Amino acid sequence: MIAISQLVRIRDSKVVKYIAEFGKQSLREIAEATGLSKDAVSRSLKSQKKRDKYPESHLWETNEGQDWLNMMFCAAIYEFGLKGGNGAERISAFFNRIRVNTHIGVSPTAIRTKLRKLEELAAEYQDYQEKKQSHSGCKMRDSICAGDETFFKDKVMLVLLDLPSGYLVLEDEAKDRAFDTWESKAKARLEQLGLRVRHFISDRGKSLIKLAVDGFGCASGADMFHGQYDISKWLGRALNGKVGQACKKLKEAQAKLVSLKEKGAGPEKKEKQETLVKECRKNLDSIESAKKEYRETQQAVSGAVHAFSLEDNKAQTSAHVEASLEAEVVRFEEIAEEQSIKDKKKTADKFRRQIKDIACVIDAWWLWTKESLAEYKAGKEIKAWLLSALLPVLYWHNQREKTQNPELRKKYDSAWEKALASFNSHPLTCTISDKEMEKWRSWGEWACNNFHRTSSAVEGRNGYLSQCHHNGRGLTKQRQKALTAIHNFDTKRRDGTTPAQRLFGVEFEDMFEWILGQMGDMPLPRKARQHAARNPFKIQTVLA
Repeated sequence: MIAISQLVRIRDSKVVKYIAEFGKQSLREIAEATGLSKDAVSRSLKSQKKRDKYPESHLWETNEGQDWLNMMFCAAIYEFGLKGGNGAERISAFFNRIRVNTHIGVSPTAIRTKLRKLEELAAEYQDYQEKKQSHSGCKMRDSICAGDETFFKDKVMLVLLDLPSGYLVLEDEAKDRAFDTWESKAKARLEQLGLRVRHFISDRGKSLIKLAVDGFGCASGADMFHGQYDISKWLGRALNGKVGQACKKLKEAQAKLVSLKEKGAGPEKKEKQETLVKECRKNLDSIESAKKEYRETQQAVSGAVHAFSLEDNKAQTSAHVEASLEAEVVRFEEIAEEQSIKDKKKTADKFRRQIKDIACVIDAWWLWTKESLAEYKAGKEIKAWLLSALLPVLYWHNQREKTQNPELRKKYDSAWEKALASFNSHPLTCTISDKEMEKWRSWGEWACNNFHRTSSAVEGRNGYLSQCHHNGRGLTKQRQKALTAIHNFDTKRRDGTTPAQRLFGVEFEDMFEWILGQMGDMPLPRKARQHAARNPFKIQTVLA
C-alpha cells in the first residue's frame, strides 16, 4: 500500500515535470497529459504556490531536489539525533533555520518517529550482516578480547570487545555482573561470530578472571592501564600536591624577604629569611626531581611491557618483563619513602600482585605468533628472519603510530630505526621477492595487531555510553542496539576500515546508504495549529 505522502509527491512531481518541459498550460491540458484529474492538478498548483516562499524553493520541487532533501533529512537525524544525542526540538529548529520546512515535515513529533525508525534499521542492519557472515561458512578465528561492566543507576551494561578489530562482540544490559551471566551472554555471541578467545584482559574483577580461565579456557591478563592509574592516584597525586605546597611556601618566604628589605630590617633577620628561602627552594627542587623520576618510572613501566626490548630489539619473555616491572615498583617505593608519602592502600603491593598477569601477554602472544607460521610451512632460516628481523620493524612502527605521548614516541622511533637498519642489513632481506615480501608483511601486521596489553578501548566505550546516557536522560534498549551497530559498521580508523571490516575481512555495504533505502518517504509539511491567546479579563461563555 502506497503512503499518502508518497502519492502527493508523485502527483506534484508529474505536474512540475510537465510544466518545466512544456510551460504553463490550462488545468485540462495538464490533467490530460499527466493522467490526473483537474482537481488534483489544481490542488498541486496551489500547494506549489504556498511552498514557493524563498529563492531556493524551486530546487526542492524537482526529483533531484526531493532526493537530496530526503538524504539531508535522514543524515541530519542520523548524525545529530542518533549519533550525537541531540533532541528532536533542536533538530527541528535546525530544519526551520535552513528553510526546508515548506517541503518536509520537520516537527519534533515527525523527527522522533523517523529517529525510532533509524534505530530499528541500524540494529536490523547489524543482524542482517552478521547472519550473512555466519551463513558464508567462515572458519573459527582466534581473538584477544577485553571486557568490563558499566553502570547506569540501576542498570548494568556488559561490554565485551575484540581488541584487534575493535568490534563490539557484546554490549547488552544484564541483571548482574556475575560469572554465570557473563558466560551465558558472551559464549552465545562468540559462537555466533565464530570467535575463539586466545587471551582475555580485564580489570581483575573476580567474575572476569573466572570467565577467562573457566569460560574461555585462556590466560587472564591484567589491564596495565588500571595498574598505572592506581599508582598515579597514590604517588602522582601526592607529588603534585607537595609541589603546590612547596611553591606556596617559597613565594611566601620570598615575599617576606622583600618586605624585610623594604622596611630596612636588621641584617640578622634578613640573613635568617634568606636561609629560609634557600631551604624552600631546595625542598621544591627535591620534590620536582622526585616528580620527574616518577614520570620516568611510569614511562619505564609502559616501555617494559613489549614483545621486544626497547634497547636491543631482542625478543622478550614474560620472565624478563616481570623482572623489569618489579624493579620499577621498587623505584616507586623509594620515591615515596624519600618524600615521606605513605602507601595507606598498599597500592605498590597491589600492583606487584598483578605483575605476573600483566606480563603473561608476552608469552601468549609469542606462542600465537609462532603457531601461525606453521600454516605457511616456512623453513628455519625464513622463520628466524621473520621473528628477529621483519617482525621488530613492523612491531615498533605499529607502536609509534598508536602512541600519542611524544616522549614514548621518540623511544619507539629510535627502536624502529634500529630494527629497520638491522632488517636492511640482513642477508635474507635482499633475496625475498616483492610478492613474497608483501605476503610476509601482511602476516607481520596481523601478528603485531594482535598484541594488546590494556583494556582501555573498553573503558573508552564505557565513557561514551555514560555520556549518551547522560545526554539522553536515559538509554533505551533500542537506542543502545543502534549505537552498537553504528560502532561496528560506521566508525572508521584513519585507514578507512570499520571494526566489522577488520573482523570479518570483507567490505560491507555502506550502513547509512542501506538505511536510507529503507526509510521510506519524508513526512509532508503541516501547518501548526495556532493557539489563541486567552484574555484574562474576558469570561469565556460555557454552553449549558
